[in-house]
Amino acid sequence: SASDNMDFMYSKKSSIRHDVVRLSTTDPQEKLAVSYAFAQSNLLSVYEWRLDKIIEDNEHIPQQLARFGKISMSQEDVSKQIGRLFMERNSINLESDILDTPPFFWENDRWDPLYTTICNYLEHDARVDILNKRLDCVHELLEVLTSQAENQHASRLEWIVIWLVASEVFIALFWNILIKDILGYFPECR
Repeated sequence: SASDNMDFMYSKKSSIRHDVVRLSTTDPQEKLAVSYAFAQSNLLSVYEWRLDKIIEDNEHIPQQLARFGKISMSQEDVSKQIGRLFMERNSINLESDILDTPPFFWENDRWDPLYTTICNYLEHDARVDILNKRLDCVHELLEVLTSQAENQHASRLEWIVIWLVASEVFIALFWNILIKDILGYFPECR
């Protein structure tokens, strides 16, 4: 797992540069503003790690498709992976507050610029965009798998219908030609 070490010091102006956070006061609210940015960055790291795990769990799929032209996953397994992916996307974009400015800054807007500076330094927006793009890539892969499974199912159904029609024709021929005409059984059915 990755870790970042940052130092802090007091200076005349609040800022962050070269992994050193400079605080302009000893006010706990200033420290809280910085802490919010770091906390959101850590939460983002958790989401990045979870997405890495999903990608790792599915990295065999493109290799299987390239090598064998099909995959060994059932439709149910593909659906489970799609559900897992949607849960992650919901966690990132809907359930978490990672995209929002914390309510603390509504009442303490003096520290909002510092919070925003730290978030920009930690690349929150870019990381969320990358997360969503990576989620899109995995989603596209799983959509391909769903489409392939649906095509395989449709093909199986087509063969079942073909065999049913062929057996109906065979039974009709057998009944009408062999049983009724050649052997003469059931003369009243002619």
